[in-house]
Amino acid sequence: MQRNVLHFIILATLAVVVLISCEREIEIDYPQAESKVVFDGQISNEGTFVRISRSRPMADSTKNHFVSNAQVWLASDDGSEEQLYYDEQQQSYLSASGLVGSTGHTYQMRAIVDGRHYEATATMPPPAPVDTIFFRWVDILHQMKLFFVCVKGQDPVPGGRNYYLCKLLRGKELFRWAPHSGRSSVNGHFEYDIICSSESEMDEGVDDDGKTPLMDGDTLRMELMTIDRDCWRYFQSLEASDRTTTNPLTNIRGDGLGIFVAANISRPDTLVFDKETLLSTE
Repeated sequence: MQRNVLHFIILATLAVVVLISCEREIEIDYPQAESKVVFDGQISNEGTFVRISRSRPMADSTKNHFVSNAQVWLASDDGSEEQLYYDEQQQSYLSASGLVGSTGHTYQMRAIVDGRHYEATATMPPPAPVDTIFFRWVDILHQMKLFFVCVKGQDPVPGGRNYYLCKLLRGKELFRWAPHSGRSSVNGHFEYDIICSSESEMDEGVDDDGKTPLMDGDTLRMELMTIDRDCWRYFQSLEASDRTTTNPLTNIRGDGLGIFVAANISRPDTLVFDKETLLSTE
């Protein structure tokens, strides 16, 4: 019996030694791609900005390095043009004249970064007036409750296909966003939902991304943006890029990445979430 125990101890010790001797640091060899210039530009009924940064390797966890020495212009199809200036605090190129976009106009952004030329165009659609915004919930097979923000409003182009980007902000931070497209549902009106959280995420205090889910007392503000088709395709591909290794589509010409968008922004009333009240009223 003692001999068997001794034999077992020897084998266990050898196994530990082998395992320890096999330990080594594994280095992941990420493919190295050429750094590209990335644009985040927007002209809207509220103002104008262009942010320029550079793409980083996958293993690089440093913050965005914004480009501050570019030359950036914004032109309209009405013949006007303005060179934007760089604001260090906002790390963006801004309009000194307070330029805002106008419905139906097409805008061109041009930029020179390190001697290389980039440009993009976008057309500003009509706004989508919001009639109502509210929370709602859906019971999935009596096993899961999902909570949504529902927005109803008037289509920019009744009878035509319309394109939207919906952003939900919790405080000053972006909470959820989603692109949407479609034709008028009833009499020139649209309705769509953006999912916020599940009841299980609320109970656990964390969502699938490891972030804080929607909680009682949270205040949500919506930005409902009408955009053109090319910009919508970018945001749709950006949403899908979380599940792939490809870059999203872009409207930037000159081998750049990112987007320049012309948007009409509607801002409906602020919502305050209360789960028990919501559950008891539906």
